Amino acid sequence: MKKTTHSIPYFIFWLLLLLGAGGLLVWALIPKALLVEIATLQKGPYEQMVEEEGKTRAKEVFEILSPVTGNLKRVQVHAGDPVKVGQVLAVVDRPETWEIKSPIQGRVLRVQRESSGPIERGTVIMELADPSALEIVAEVLTEDAISIQVGAPVKIQSWGGCQALEGQVRLIEPAAFTKVSALGVEEQRVKVIIDLTSPPEKCAGLGDGFRVYNQIITFHTPEALLLPTGALFKEDEDWMVFKVVEGRAQKTKVQILRRHAKQAMVGEGLKAGDQVIVYPNDEIEEGSRVQELKQASTR
Repeated sequence: MKKTTHSIPYFIFWLLLLLGAGGLLVWALIPKALLVEIATLQKGPYEQMVEEEGKTRAKEVFEILSPVTGNLKRVQVHAGDPVKVGQVLAVVDRPETWEIKSPIQGRVLRVQRESSGPIERGTVIMELADPSALEIVAEVLTEDAISIQVGAPVKIQSWGGCQALEGQVRLIEPAAFTKVSALGVEEQRVKVIIDLTSPPEKCAGLGDGFRVYNQIITFHTPEALLLPTGALFKEDEDWMVFKVVEGRAQKTKVQILRRHAKQAMVGEGLKAGDQVIVYPNDEIEEGSRVQELKQASTR
């Protein structure tokens, strides 16, 4: 009887082929890792603020009026001119001459009446102010104003200068008013008055009526566990994140003490060094394999 010498090698060949095909099939069925943005939690200072535009105005504006009815001579000072105490600003003939003098050292804000001619008693000729004594008026939404305290520090930016200025809330007016937004929505707002606290040399160039951008600090702590707000999502009434553990997404409940548009202050549920998925999409679920797309910043 003739022996078959190639049966075993053929058997091994087909077995390996089947195992390889099976392995490829299993590999193809394994879900691929989802590319995600990952942030590593760090500790650092946390601030919460109300951000609102405002305008500067002189704390005290002095109106220069004609004391008598008569004939005003042409006014020789102009808006922006510096003036000294006792400096003659205008002259009215009645027929006797009346000299109108400056009560302060400051600058001319605006001139309402410059040309010569008849003038009635009490007519405003010009306005004066001390340019170094400015305040800022910000019209804040009433729901934001509730969190603002008198004495709160303020960062003042985008006023045209090369450096940020500092200020402090002096007054929150007690009466609100209705204002229509650019989108046509009626809003309840209240005026918040801010004093400039930066040295005068830093405020050089800032004048009456300048538009500024204010960041009113409502809360500050020098050290907190910081979490990007984009990592948070709600499940029922709880705040949740997807923590990354050994390359997989792990749904984790967290306690959030405070939050704003960019950052949240974590109380419990996470620690420094933990990694979380930022802006998780609907594809991510408990146990999903994930791979970092890029490192997100928590600051």
